[in-house]
Amino acid sequence: MPDRLPDRIGKFEILRLIGQGAMGEVYLAKDRAIGREVALKVIRPALAGLDPGGELQARFQREARSAGLLNHPNIVTVFEFGEEEGLFFLAMEYVPGEDLGALLGDKALTPAEILEAIAQVCEGLQQAHKHGILHRDIKPSNVMVTREDGTLRAKLMDFGVAKSTGATATQTGQVVGTLAYMAPEYLRSGEASPLTDLFSTGVMLHEALAGERPFGGSTTGAVVYGIINDPPKALEAARLKGVSPALAGLSARLLEKDPTHRRPTTAGELAKLLRSGKDPAWRPTGEEEATTALSRQSASALAAEASATTAGHRAVGVEITAGHAAVRLSHRALWIGAAALLIAAGGFFGYRKWKATPVVVAPSMANMHVNDVVLSEAAAIAMKGHPEDALKLVNAVIAATPQNVPVDPDAYAVKLVCLYQKNWILGFGAALTEARFRGVHAKDLLANVAYKDMLEKDKVKKKLPEKLRQRLLDGQDLGGWGESAQPPGNAS
Repeated sequence: MPDRLPDRIGKFEILRLIGQGAMGEVYLAKDRAIGREVALKVIRPALAGLDPGGELQARFQREARSAGLLNHPNIVTVFEFGEEEGLFFLAMEYVPGEDLGALLGDKALTPAEILEAIAQVCEGLQQAHKHGILHRDIKPSNVMVTREDGTLRAKLMDFGVAKSTGATATQTGQVVGTLAYMAPEYLRSGEASPLTDLFSTGVMLHEALAGERPFGGSTTGAVVYGIINDPPKALEAARLKGVSPALAGLSARLLEKDPTHRRPTTAGELAKLLRSGKDPAWRPTGEEEATTALSRQSASALAAEASATTAGHRAVGVEITAGHAAVRLSHRALWIGAAALLIAAGGFFGYRKWKATPVVVAPSMANMHVNDVVLSEAAAIAMKGHPEDALKLVNAVIAATPQNVPVDPDAYAVKLVCLYQKNWILGFGAALTEARFRGVHAKDLLANVAYKDMLEKDKVKKKLPEKLRQRLLDGQDLGGWGESAQPPGNAS
């Protein structure tokens, strides 16, 4: 909350505070020149002073340019961007209502009204896409809902992280937006397209109807892992009272991992489908129904494959996930390699059966920002005493890294800490071998504070063979296969 409300900012008379966030405040204000009420978004003075790179100002200008190009009843109109005595402000249409997130929290909308609101958002989004603008931050709090003469009206706002598609229809770069609503392909590569906005709309649709997001997780990293690897939660029929039960299939299509095969192709098409779904008797026909059936078949096949994989690993008694066919070592090779490594180091310790969760191999997660988020979460989870959960996240990062790209050393450092915590010493040795083939050297691992601290404390705990511990502390690689050799069992 600001210390006191300013009387005016530029030509705008401040009436009252109507909202605030991490970046600034939003005031109800009046344009003194024409008497029009506006919502005036202002960067906090303290933040503006701590913005030497100009990113906050650039975001405001970006929002003004993006939304300023658009004139549509389902997009909040931006009137003006300006600066007054060091304050940056954005004057935009005042919508006397509540954001969709608040209305969902109050359970103030029926399922049919939710469908209508999101259909209108899609119509605004279609206009943005038509003008080559990707929103990249679709979520309930960025949708304002009001009623005009009893008729619901939804407006999409906050184009602060929007991006022009240009001639290529996609844009690659730093991942921005709200992680819980990001598409899997966007998280992996930073590449946005109109279909990534539709995935975000699908997350919002599921959340609005089901009362929860489709990908669970108590931490940011767990949510990211779920978006990339896990099927969404099913949209239960009990949540679809008064509307078509076929909406469950439409929701599943929107949340497919593959952006091109099953998601509706345009926001305009999605708007029509959502309005059709307001009729309880509506059923998709033709291509729509075939796509939904294919989605169910794909999900069933994936579940069966995961079940068979898990059973196979249980029979073997150990699982190492390398994340790429060219470096996926055979179980026999890993057992022999790990045992030989530990014997050569001066000892052979007992082991516990390793039953790590299988990881779905994903394309490249090239965006280092996302990697850092996931690995930070994994390290925190491990330190809280949940190494099994942390391993899921670490393995996701390793699996998403292409063969020709070195794995982030922190991924293997955290993985080794988790294995050590669980006393999985054979797995620890195998992970060291795996790391070597993924371009991570012993000296690289020492940059991770938790890993180095683990080795130092092992001088007392003595879980690891002394010679192995000392070589790792000295940053010495452990030998084995040569730099260019193929791992045993993977001649291809």
